[in-house]
Amino acid sequence: MRQSLLRTEWRLLAADRTPWLLLLVFGCITAYGAWNGWQWAAFQRDTLQEVVAGDRQRIARLDTLLQRQAAGDTTAKAPPVGALGATGATTHAVLPPGPLATLAVGASDLFPYYARVSIRSKQSFMATDEIENPHNLLAGRFDLAFVMVFIYPLLLLALTYNVVSGERDLGTMPLWMSQPISPRRVLMAKVAVRVGFVLATTLGLSVTLALLTGVSLTADGALVRLALWALALLVYGLFWIAVAIAVNALGRSSATNAVLLLGVWLLVVVVVPSTIAAVVTTWYPSPSRVALTTALRRASDEAASKGDTAVSQFLADHPEMAQFGTSASGNAWARTIAQQEQATAALQPTFAAFDSALVAQRMVANRARLLSPAILMQDVLHDIAGRSIDRTLHYEAQVDRHHRAWQDFFFRRVFAAQPFGPADLAGRPSFTYAEEAASTMPARVGGLLWIMFAPTLLIGLWGVQHLRRVSVHGG
Repeated sequence: MRQSLLRTEWRLLAADRTPWLLLLVFGCITAYGAWNGWQWAAFQRDTLQEVVAGDRQRIARLDTLLQRQAAGDTTAKAPPVGALGATGATTHAVLPPGPLATLAVGASDLFPYYARVSIRSKQSFMATDEIENPHNLLAGRFDLAFVMVFIYPLLLLALTYNVVSGERDLGTMPLWMSQPISPRRVLMAKVAVRVGFVLATTLGLSVTLALLTGVSLTADGALVRLALWALALLVYGLFWIAVAIAVNALGRSSATNAVLLLGVWLLVVVVVPSTIAAVVTTWYPSPSRVALTTALRRASDEAASKGDTAVSQFLADHPEMAQFGTSASGNAWARTIAQQEQATAALQPTFAAFDSALVAQRMVANRARLLSPAILMQDVLHDIAGRSIDRTLHYEAQVDRHHRAWQDFFFRRVFAAQPFGPADLAGRPSFTYAEEAASTMPARVGGLLWIMFAPTLLIGLWGVQHLRRVSVHGG
């Protein structure tokens, strides 16, 4: 009987032109979102290739110059060690796109994904070189993750908002209610066919577009991420199906169901996320970056005015450098480094306040996202695609460690007035991004999906239980 119900419902659905038209529109929107994600990923890859190629050319020229200088060529004169650590020998620490980078843009257009690390302060280099249109940053990018968070629920609701009221409007409800079968079973068969239709096409579109946009299934972790993507779509879809079943169980008209479901969609997808963002930025406002830059410039000027005193203070704070005994009068780069470190130390409370405000914002946002499955879904998809803030912070932590190693390497040579040769160039610290542990991301995503599934189960059970109360006349 169950299989007969499913076959009958599928024939009815296939004969209706509306679902196929909706699917066509959804397919076009999905393809456009995937194309946008592919464009951004391609732009990032091209940018990183240019950056890495430029680094290689510059280092190759410097190596040639140092080789000539070491061979006694008097016409070859390399820059001072400090200048090499600040510009000449520097290379970029790059964050490569993840294996599913084409599926989402996420935070990658807001945070830097490459940085030319030098002996200068982190604030001087931790920014990308290209200038993005502020309007694009404010509005965000239309990608496949955006389609799944915003448009995918509308497709599900469009095919399920009238599973009860539609039968009542057509006058067919008395016929199947008079049959020796539970009305709830008939209604659940109608929902199952529609949900299966949408989920199958959505998952098929996602996988197909992922492959067409260059996702390699042989890449490390790609299959696991694709499986998690499919699981996230399933859980998110079940939430909206549960809502649709609950609204249908109220026994209202089709128009009322459509209005109620559209209201729920607006609340979950638009109103709650916007309210959370406004509340978070109001309660925990970020300090002005302009004020931070101004304070850094002021501290730098104050440190420069102290002259050799800054060097003495630096050697007192870094006894490992004091053994070299270099005087400030004979080493301009030693003075520059000491003044920079003193300015950075003076601004540590400002930097700490800035960082603590961002951490507080993120903590509150992480807790508040439990109020909206749409926010949870967006975070999950960004994480799966390798576009999350967590991955960016993981990258920045590695940049910090590389920065400290770079400074230590060149500071010692500057204060020792040590000549810089080809061996030093080859032995300088290098950066290679290391992905987080393989089990970290699936465990984090699984926790968020379980949080989303819990209210889904409660809403769905309530709706299924109340479907038995449907009547021919509604109300």
